[in-house]
Amino acid sequence: MHDHILSTFNNSLDRLRQDVLTMASMARKNLASAMRGLLERDTDLCNSAIAADQDVNELEKSVDKLGMQILVKFQPTAHDLRQIMGTIRVANNLERIADQASSIAKRARNINNLPEFSEVKLIEPVYSLCDRNLGASLQAFLNANPEEAAAARLLDKELDAAEKALDRELITVMESQHSALEGYIHLLFVARFLERVGDHAKNICEDTIFIERAEDIRFTKDKRAEIEAAG
Repeated sequence: MHDHILSTFNNSLDRLRQDVLTMASMARKNLASAMRGLLERDTDLCNSAIAADQDVNELEKSVDKLGMQILVKFQPTAHDLRQIMGTIRVANNLERIADQASSIAKRARNINNLPEFSEVKLIEPVYSLCDRNLGASLQAFLNANPEEAAAARLLDKELDAAEKALDRELITVMESQHSALEGYIHLLFVARFLERVGDHAKNICEDTIFIERAEDIRFTKDKRAEIEAAG
């Protein structure tokens, strides 16, 4: 009986993780579609990212429901309990990432309706860093590797710096013009949304560390990252 219960618990936990990994794939795809829609001026891709956000929302509801069912039925403790709670938190961050992708796609549609301006390409390095951070965070979660998560968490500072640098550059361009500012304003928001995706990727790293090490570092400052950023 004990083996049967344990097997059923493991199967439920595997299903929970698989649903979250599916969410991760969907959210990352939505973000890529939104950014391609912007950079390639493809409004159909923007619309696809916006529509697909609802699928991620529905899957998060399923994750929450399954997670609660596992908690009630099996009453897990220690690492098992942290794994369920942490995985639910990862799902919440993925839902937020999909929300940011939808917001980017909406801004991109507005930009696509305006005359082209070359500064749109300036967003590419910010997106590249964002996607790198998200990929590293998800890989650390998939591998249940707190060391990978800790390293990926430090990457957020570089993304923050890139987003701030782009803000300054776009504002400088805007100050030199007296009209046609709408596109630049939308692009500033896109950069801000990418920075927020990076924050959620950082949260996923913290969730992984919580699951594997029983350490809650969400509100602690990383001194090494601060020193590197200052340097």
